[in-house]
Amino acid sequence: MPNETPASCEARKSDFSSFLAALPERAVRIDVSSELPISTLGVPPGTGSVLELSERALRLDGAAIERKALSERLASASGTLYVAARPETTIAELRAVLADVPKGVEPKLLVRTERSAGAFLAVPGASERSRELASELLAERDPKERVELARRAYAELNDCPAVAQSVSSVEGLKAGDRWPALKKLLSDAVPRCPCASLDTAGLSALLFAEQRAGTAALGSLPLAFLRDERCGATMPLRSVQRLLEQIEQFDAEFAGRYADDAIRFETIVTNDRLLVQFCDALPGETLAALEKARRTLWVRLSSGACEGFTFEPLSPGAPMGTLRRTKPAGTAPLAFHYWQAAEEIGVFGPLSGDLPTKPTDQREWPCRTNYKLTGIEPEFVSLETGRFFFAEAACRSAPANGTLGGCLADQAASAPSP
Repeated sequence: MPNETPASCEARKSDFSSFLAALPERAVRIDVSSELPISTLGVPPGTGSVLELSERALRLDGAAIERKALSERLASASGTLYVAARPETTIAELRAVLADVPKGVEPKLLVRTERSAGAFLAVPGASERSRELASELLAERDPKERVELARRAYAELNDCPAVAQSVSSVEGLKAGDRWPALKKLLSDAVPRCPCASLDTAGLSALLFAEQRAGTAALGSLPLAFLRDERCGATMPLRSVQRLLEQIEQFDAEFAGRYADDAIRFETIVTNDRLLVQFCDALPGETLAALEKARRTLWVRLSSGACEGFTFEPLSPGAPMGTLRRTKPAGTAPLAFHYWQAAEEIGVFGPLSGDLPTKPTDQREWPCRTNYKLTGIEPEFVSLETGRFFFAEAACRSAPANGTLGGCLADQAASAPSP
């Protein structure tokens, strides 16, 4: 720096050291090979694992993984999981994968945006050339090309031998190891650099880009709301790209109600608001979707035990069929027929293995109950007496007022052991 005093030089290097220390210890590394949906919305992604959904396989942080292993792999994870899905991926396909993601992990959808890389590089004092080089690094999606871009950029903007040595020392490291090693080496190197050789503003822009390399044209949007069963009822065949277009319309319409020009989309596009806007299925609609998927629902008995019943529609999409108890140890087979209506479900039986029947048969049944559907929550459908829980864990942790009434519960409680 021309005409710089030793004191101002040391102050500048000290400020740079503080800037470097404040940068995250982990690099943002989001390298995806699949095509992503496009959106005008999205906040820049941060650190987190990346789950890619292709037509035939899943990849977690670049490595292939089986669906059955995903839940176990993420069991102790927390923080954010970025989900990369093709534009034509259906909500049903996306929900099937999210079902294996633990509740402690926050899923977010990756999208392509038209965001300019330079928008993130407003480093005070950085030259136009340094911002240009940093923008190229921030925008480059190919990991190998990013390494070469970084090497040329550091060489062009800095004459300090210690910086050059630090940069050359991390070449050849894996992408996940490069950033923490470079950060540590530069922290040690900068104090040894002559002031005239060190462009701290330009180096700051490069390091910001290095830590977030390849993410300039990426954004992320809330995705956790799709876990709700109501979303499966309202839009199972809707594509991800179509949903994004509708979210953009919702954002534009909702933002127009505010007079504050500074309002940001992420104060509007939240999981809670998206759930209400796009997953407003009624209890009957949600239950019908679960029946169609042949799902197992859980009921809580007066004894406190929870038992599962699986829906078996008479034909695909039929509003009637058989409700069959799963077979925990020590229980006999137990099944009923059901008819699903908009605001209630009729259950009648029990069925006898000696006399095959259909729900369309006209006959007298020992037990018949019409359960009125009164509401829906994230973990259950409310009945006039009791609940249908979506998971056994939710059933077991439910209070006593979730106990099922009617003859289905009576028969389940009194069914003899085999």
